[in-house]
Amino acid sequence: MSVLGRLKVLSPCCRDAARLLSESMDRRLPLPERVGLRIHLVLCRLCRRYGRQLVFLRRLVDAFSTITETPTTPAASELSPEARGRIRERLEN
Repeated sequence: MSVLGRLKVLSPCCRDAARLLSESMDRRLPLPERVGLRIHLVLCRLCRRYGRQLVFLRRLVDAFSTITETPTTPAASELSPEARGRIRERLEN
């Protein structure tokens, strides 16, 4: 890797930092990228805020997915023909 390439890894711009923050949610970043991201986050409050927002959204999605895993309403195949007819009639009106 060239000197310029190493410098870019250790000093990412905001766009690269945002990408790295997103990728770090799904995989462990290599050491040079982790170090560069940490350095950037120390200096850039907007990217720190973006990182907190990503964490918040991930937790929200995880919480929502655990809530919706247990169905609270019967599936359409479990409804009686009368109930399906009433639903269809209401939707048409």
